[in-house]
Amino acid sequence: NEYKSYLRTMQDISDAISDNNDVSSATGTTIDVSEENSNLKRVSHKLFDKLSDYIQTELSGTKDTYALLQEMNELTSDQYKNLEHSTHQIKDNLKDLEIKYKLLLPYLEQINQIDMSVASLEQATIRLDAYTKVLESKFKKLEKR
Repeated sequence: NEYKSYLRTMQDISDAISDNNDVSSATGTTIDVSEENSNLKRVSHKLFDKLSDYIQTELSGTKDTYALLQEMNELTSDQYKNLEHSTHQIKDNLKDLEIKYKLLLPYLEQINQIDMSVASLEQATIRLDAYTKVLESKFKKLEKR
């Protein structure tokens, strides 16, 4: 608002200079502009040119920032789409693995049963071997008599 008010005041001064009037309506003081008319016009135009350059630079910077943010948003959106695609692939692969596991489960249970049977047979073999050694030693004792 202050900036707009400043611009209006400057425009009023510039208009007053162009019309060869006094500037009392714009600033509240009376100035004889007939003597300094050309100097004020030159300074006024220079001021407006520099102000225009400043505003153009600010707008250009803002435009560049907006373009950068837009590009970053597009890249981020693409990354999220790629992540979504990867997530769907992982989900599908997990479903396939679950199906394969369910198909293998009966075989895995059979392997566990066979392992338990082998362990049981191993224990029986150890006991049988121990019993055989006891019998052998008894047999040797009987043979010596």
